[in-house]
Amino acid sequence: MRISVLVSLFIAICLAVMAVVGAKDFLGEQQRRLLSDNRPAVPPKPELTIVVASEPISFGERLGAAKLRTIAWSSDITPEGSFTSIEDVVGQDDDNSARFALTTMAPGEPILATKITLPGQRAKLSTALTPGMKAVSIRVNDVLGVAGFVLPGDRVDVMLTRASRGTEPFVDILLQGVKVLAIDQIADELKDKPSVVRTVTFEVNTTEAQKLVLAGNVGTLSLALRNVGSNDIENNDRITMADLTEFDVAEDLAPVAVKAEPSVETQKLDAMEVLLKSTLDGISDRLTSVEDKIQKPEPTEIEKIVERVVIAPPVPTKKATVGVIRNGRRDVYKVEPSSAGSYGAEPQLAPELVKVQLEN
Repeated sequence: MRISVLVSLFIAICLAVMAVVGAKDFLGEQQRRLLSDNRPAVPPKPELTIVVASEPISFGERLGAAKLRTIAWSSDITPEGSFTSIEDVVGQDDDNSARFALTTMAPGEPILATKITLPGQRAKLSTALTPGMKAVSIRVNDVLGVAGFVLPGDRVDVMLTRASRGTEPFVDILLQGVKVLAIDQIADELKDKPSVVRTVTFEVNTTEAQKLVLAGNVGTLSLALRNVGSNDIENNDRITMADLTEFDVAEDLAPVAVKAEPSVETQKLDAMEVLLKSTLDGISDRLTSVEDKIQKPEPTEIEKIVERVVIAPPVPTKKATVGVIRNGRRDVYKVEPSSAGSYGAEPQLAPELVKVQLEN
């Protein structure tokens, strides 16, 4: 075939492929246009708004329009208990419809129904309590109250120090992770300056409230401030006077203390201590064994009685009795054994025969 024919065939194939691809794209575009024309128009989403705090709001503060503002909410799901307008929060702005904050709120924080009172209701400590919980106060001082660094909203551990009759003092962890509602008469969680207080109010359940009241009468209560993000429950080990003699190292210094190598003098002293201890233990064991031997009673010999059955041989008789019948008459003889083992006969009549002879 000529080269011109091959070139023409190649060009024809390329044009055919381009025509097919162009026709396919054109038909697809027409189909998408028809589908878009037949699709129902989607109504625009209504713009959602929620009410947030425009400035810091403290516990018990009355909510007013100056402290609130609305922001656009892009999601279809709004926080439960949120408000869409400021009028829903402040109402008619009178005493009957006034609302108060039950907790501290930061700027931009959504205003929720659980964080404010009902219309006309005052903000009291009872309204800030979780349903089913109780508020109990204990008396503290500058030492027992962590030098005043315990503030509303903190979590603390309550420890009880007491001493029974005839026993040494000991300390138990009474409650762990208890929420502080108020210090003295202050329940504002925005309070950040430490101050020496005389009473601390906790949020506890009924059983914990009973424990606090009883513990306050039988011993001394102390507070231990917890980390703000600590939710761990630790072991409740009792600490007694004997534990004060143990040498403890802080947890952050413990690895360093383990890695530190003892000095040569310390090693010698430790070796001498081990040797002395082993020697004393050996002497103590020997003394104990000797004492046991002394106190142990000597064994007494028990006389054993053995029973034996001995069959005695028959005692040989000195004389043997022999009866002889002659002519219908019976004669009795007593025979003595001789040295050769034979018997010599002595005629002797039987008693009954003798009697008969006498009668005759």
